[in-house]
Amino acid sequence: ELGRTRLGLSVSKKIGNAVARNRFKRLYREAFRLTRAELPVGLDLILLPRSAREPVLEDVCRALRELAPAVARRLKK
Repeated sequence: ELGRTRLGLSVSKKIGNAVARNRFKRLYREAFRLTRAELPVGLDLILLPRSAREPVLEDVCRALRELAPAVARRLKK
């Protein structure tokens, strides 16, 4: 209802030390910045990395493009 999509990140210590966690946060923020125009408006997305293996930026962007519209459709039901 805000008219914009927001991002929240929660990276646990299971991912690694502070340097690794901050790298994940930067990666996810950049992916969000690059795909923001393509995402549905009005969502609050919270990303929780599960694996300590660092993903590739293109993979994160593709996942955001695919998953955010699916979440928006589910919320409209």
